[in-house]
Amino acid sequence: MKTINCREAGFDCDVIVKGESEEEVLQNGMEHAKRDHNMKEEDITPEMKEKIKSIIRSS
Repeated sequence: MKTINCREAGFDCDVIVKGESEEEVLQNGMEHAKRDHNMKEEDITPEMKEKIKSIIRSS
């Protein structure tokens, strides 16, 4: 299982996003950001994706 702590991504949010793979947890994280933080696809830059990748943890 892979996880992302939303707070570590820079949001004031305690959600832990989970996925079976790095790709799945990234996709789930982007869906969470759009749904719960009102982000749009264009707000999710390549730099943001790299930052998110750097905080993925294996559990």
